[in-house]
Amino acid sequence: MAGLFVCLVRKEEDLMIIRSPEPEVQIVVDRDPVKTSFEEWARPGHFSRTIAKGPDTTTWIWNLHADAHDFDSHTGDLEEISRKIFSAHFGQLSIIFLWLSGMYFHGARFSNYEAWLSDPTHIGPSAQVVWPIVGQEILNGDVGGGFLGLTRYYRKLISKIMG
Repeated sequence: MAGLFVCLVRKEEDLMIIRSPEPEVQIVVDRDPVKTSFEEWARPGHFSRTIAKGPDTTTWIWNLHADAHDFDSHTGDLEEISRKIFSAHFGQLSIIFLWLSGMYFHGARFSNYEAWLSDPTHIGPSAQVVWPIVGQEILNGDVGGGFLGLTRYYRKLISKIMG
């Protein structure tokens, strides 16, 4: 702290100032680089001729979705197109993995694994519980073996991880 205090007390003549030989750079910032208005946003398809015709057919809906993924029409820069494709793929993968993690969570949360461990001869394993709803227990009495697929998949997955 003492050294810092001494530097603050010294006079300006004692300091050596080094300046760059390059001229000063002036930074100009455009406040509104892309002129836009809410009137344009109110007209669907103002950015495309095929969409601007209006929602008369289903082609309009398909074009609305397809134009968002037509990266070549947005720009000619290959690096930017590659970045957009890369990020679109990772966005789709994140949605798929979110769906899979939800499937695993609900399969683990709503399974009868503990009941099956306590009595494996009389209770069949299932990844989802069939709940009775207003007299539905008669119909759900024998659900067959069609619900065992996820449990077998979980068992195989756990045996590969653990074993």
